[in-house]
Amino acid sequence: MNHVVDLKAEQFARFVAKGSSVVLFSASWCKPCKEMKPVFHDLADKLHSRAAFGRIDVAVSPTISQMYGIRSVPSLAIFHEGRLRLVLAGSRSVAALKKAILADLKDVL
Repeated sequence: MNHVVDLKAEQFARFVAKGSSVVLFSASWCKPCKEMKPVFHDLADKLHSRAAFGRIDVAVSPTISQMYGIRSVPSLAIFHEGRLRLVLAGSRSVAALKKAILADLKDVL
């Protein structure tokens, strides 16, 4: 089941405003981003009950990545109630990402 929402700039603020959310910042031309996509979907399948999962293409919506200081792709950002809590830059394993996300969300739940 697909638990990942494809986001555009105009939807972004509403998406991250409520509860916890995890957003993958990527770009269609980025090879590591393409490799990260199945990892992110696996993560969303495992943790969708804890947070909303979305993906945004920085080439399509560059203002969002600039607003949150995202300088490299892929980057994973964790938000709670609209506030950026953590950015994890670069490709990582499902296990490493799950551990980091759960540790961060534990502080807000």
